Amino acid sequence: MQIEVINSSDRLQAFCTHVAKQEWLALDTEFMRETTYYPNLCLIQIATDERIACIDTIAIDDLSAFKRLVYSSAITKVFHAASQDLEIFFNLYADLPTPIFDTQIAASALGYGEQISYARLVKAICGVTLDKSLSRTSWNRRPLSNKEIQYAVNDVKYLAEMYHYLKNELEQHGRSHWVADEYQRISNIKKYKISSDELWKSVKGTSKLAPHQLIVLKELAAWRDQQAIRENKPRQWILRDKSLRALCVEQPTCALALPEIAGLTASKLTRYADAIIKHIRKARKIPDRQWPKAQRPTPLNREQRKALKYALQLIRKRATELNVSPNLLATRNMLGKLIRGQRRPDVLSGWREELIGTELATLLEKSSAP
Repeated sequence: MQIEVINSSDRLQAFCTHVAKQEWLALDTEFMRETTYYPNLCLIQIATDERIACIDTIAIDDLSAFKRLVYSSAITKVFHAASQDLEIFFNLYADLPTPIFDTQIAASALGYGEQISYARLVKAICGVTLDKSLSRTSWNRRPLSNKEIQYAVNDVKYLAEMYHYLKNELEQHGRSHWVADEYQRISNIKKYKISSDELWKSVKGTSKLAPHQLIVLKELAAWRDQQAIRENKPRQWILRDKSLRALCVEQPTCALALPEIAGLTASKLTRYADAIIKHIRKARKIPDRQWPKAQRPTPLNREQRKALKYALQLIRKRATELNVSPNLLATRNMLGKLIRGQRRPDVLSGWREELIGTELATLLEKSSAP
C-alpha cells in the first residue's frame, strides 16, 4: 500500500483528484487542544484500499481541495469514534461531512462492547496489536519522526478492513438501520453549535444551586465562553467551574469582595474583576420569571422506582438475547425520562422502539396501574 506525506497544496490537489471517485474514505485527525479554545488541527490521515496519505495541515495553507473531497455527498467517510473529528471539521467549515460510517458505533451494535477503543477493535477484527505509546505526541511539532508518521498511518490503515467487515456483519444481522439512526444523531449539527445561553448547564457541580443563583451562573458562563474565544484559551483557564459556583453563591457586587472567592488568583482579579462584577450585577437585575430552573430531576417515587427496576431487567434480558450492551438499548437516564412521563425519549423512537419500545410501554402501563 502506498503511503505518502502531503505538505503542499499541489500534492494535496493531485491526491484529492485521484481519490475523488472512491465510494468511501477512512479518515482520522491529529490535533492539539490542551492550551487553546479551538482544537488546533495538525494532521489529517486518509486511507483507501490502495493509498494512505498524511496531510500536513500546518505546512499547507489552502485546504480547499480536501474540503471538496470530504464534503462530497457521494463518498462515505469512515471514522472511529467520529464526534471529535466532526467537531474539527465543524470548527473549520461550519458544516459536517456526510454520509459517515463510525466503526465504534457499528461494533457496539454487533456485540463488541460499549465505546470500544480503536486498538481493541483492531486486535479483535484484524488480529493486530497496535503500539499506542505515542498517544500523547505533540502533533504540532515539526518535523514529525518516521515513528510518529507510522503511528498516525496506523490510525486509518485498519479502518478500511474493519469498515468492510463491520458493514457486511451489520447487513447479515439486519442491524444496518440501527447504526444509521445513530449516525444521524452524531451528525446533527446542533450537537456542535455552542449556544451561550445553554453553557451554564455543562458547569460541573451546580445541581444544588437555586434559581436565583443559576441566573448568575448563566450570565457568567456565557461571559467566560466569550472571553475564552477572544483569548483562544480553554474556558477553565479563564475561570474554573469551582470559582463560577462560588461566585453564584456569594454574588459579590464589588471588586473588594472577590479575593475571598475560591480560585481567583491575583492575575485573574486584575484582568477580570470588573467584568465579573458587571455581569453579576446584570444577572441580579433579571426578573425571576426569566430565571433558569434547577437541573436536578425530581426523585422517583416508590412506584416509579419499582417500574425502573422492571424496565432495567427487561433491557438486560433483551440485550443478552441480542448480544449487545444494555446501554446500547436504553440507559438508566433514558428510562428515567420515560418513567417521569416524557413521551418520546430515545428509547421510544427509531430502531429502539422496534426492539423494546412496545414492551417497555406495556410494562410501564402495567406497573402504574392501580
